[in-house]
Amino acid sequence: MDIIYRYDPQAYDHPRPLRTAEDVIRNLAEGHGRFRSMIERVGRELIDAERQEPIVIDSNPLSLGFSAVGAQVQAPHALFLGCSDARAPIERIFDQPSNGIFVVRVAGNVLGTECLGSIHYAVMNLRSSLRLLVVLGHTACGAVSAAVDSYLSPHDYPEIGYTFALRSLVDRLHIAVRGAAKSLARVCGDQTKQAAGYREALIETAVYLNAALTAFDVHNEIHAIRSGHVRVVYGVLDLEDQHVRALPGGSKEPGDQTFGEFPVSSDAFTELGDRIAKSLRESGRI
Repeated sequence: MDIIYRYDPQAYDHPRPLRTAEDVIRNLAEGHGRFRSMIERVGRELIDAERQEPIVIDSNPLSLGFSAVGAQVQAPHALFLGCSDARAPIERIFDQPSNGIFVVRVAGNVLGTECLGSIHYAVMNLRSSLRLLVVLGHTACGAVSAAVDSYLSPHDYPEIGYTFALRSLVDRLHIAVRGAAKSLARVCGDQTKQAAGYREALIETAVYLNAALTAFDVHNEIHAIRSGHVRVVYGVLDLEDQHVRALPGGSKEPGDQTFGEFPVSSDAFTELGDRIAKSLRESGRI
């Protein structure tokens, strides 16, 4: 299959301005749709041996980072706090051009002081364009898996967190893991701990809860520096189908969409965990 980047100066239509968080969410959802469409077309050719026409991607010099008048002024419309995992390339997932998004990546998309410093910089200095902050997790996250393993087998903790830096990262994820375990017990019963697939379900539930909880923490942090112009949401990339969503795949709830609102109280956090657990149960994954 051929993937062709094409620039036609006569046909180029300047992108519409993104003035609100809703505009940015729509833009990201459209970009993610283009990404998934390409993934599906490539899959049909590679897996089903179904010959596909070339994929033509309209492009322009600015979207590739080129400018005739020197460096572009930095003007991203969204900020992402995502995981360092090499399988989750954020710009590609949302089909975003150069200068479209400001990205901070750390294992487990946890909120440490260094990450927070980068976020504060963007919120304070890029306020003319920045309208949205997204915390993006992903399924099968290695950092969350390590936290789950230390929760399930505490005696293995020294091996899992054998350095101070690793321990500090894993420890930040434990609140999401404990919340996930309680939700699975409430929704599926205490006996679910013995079920096949429990560890995987615990990891996936914790991934969603961690993204939502981090979004809540980020909102509180940037609210303190008068960042009312930036809306905060969360999402999770499912590595199996390359789909970003707020609840696990298979959910029939109306709230199943690309991005979700973070819980604003402990009760809301508990409710979200239960919704995630129900989604996994309904899809037969636990």
